[in-house]
Amino acid sequence: MNKYLQFIGILVFQFMSLASSAQQNQEIKRYNAPDARQAVAADKEHIYVINNHKIVKRLKSDGSIVKIWEDERLHHMNSGIIFEGKLYCAHSNYPNIPMSSSIEIFDTETLEHIGSHSFGIAYGSATWIDQKDGEWYVMFAHYDKDSNRQTNRDVCWTQFVKFDQDWKRKGGWVLPKELSEKTTPYSISGGVFAENGKLITTHHHFKELYILSFPEMSSEMKWEKTIESPIRGQGIAFDTHEKNILWGIDKTSKEVIKTKFIWDENLN
Repeated sequence: MNKYLQFIGILVFQFMSLASSAQQNQEIKRYNAPDARQAVAADKEHIYVINNHKIVKRLKSDGSIVKIWEDERLHHMNSGIIFEGKLYCAHSNYPNIPMSSSIEIFDTETLEHIGSHSFGIAYGSATWIDQKDGEWYVMFAHYDKDSNRQTNRDVCWTQFVKFDQDWKRKGGWVLPKELSEKTTPYSISGGVFAENGKLITTHHHFKELYILSFPEMSSEMKWEKTIESPIRGQGIAFDTHEKNILWGIDKTSKEVIKTKFIWDENLN
């Protein structure tokens, strides 16, 4: 009987090991990019390397620079997505207090700044943005560092907010307590929607991806899984033309990283 139980235990362990490796983030290519400090986005032929107040447009093929936009009136662009030929960047006044945030919009062809939506002092520090089913979603972070912690606020005040096309708030969710504790004194720095509606999110600097989903009830999101990744936190984005290609950066080595995100549909 003991041998039988041991055999069952081995099978369970093997199954769990397979399940944990079923979702993988595999590195494909790296580009040297001195401005890879906050995020990257990608369309058919180009990548857009995002720094605090600077965007560098590069060729996918060899990483060579095509255009540069820079304006020090911006403080902290933290991530970006490409939607209908425009680059939408989450921006805040980090590390200043009180926190204020905006969405800055650029033409991907010319890299010209063409629009801005300001939230003012509202939800926190905008760290990432995505678009799904005609609605906008923005993560607003809070921090637990003495230099940039708002009074009576910590990482648990981070929230994920849904807006309509006119930026009217339609809903909001908070992070699981355990995830807030893991990311403290920072918060979730980047994220994107997967095709199945779940969220792939990043730490500030850990080489990990956190899979989140919306709750059936209440306002706390579910932390389903942690996946090892070559991407070292910060802003991420799916390629607009190559399926399952997830782009990110390594802020420490100043590199852009092209990866493939493999999702096991049996784990939906």
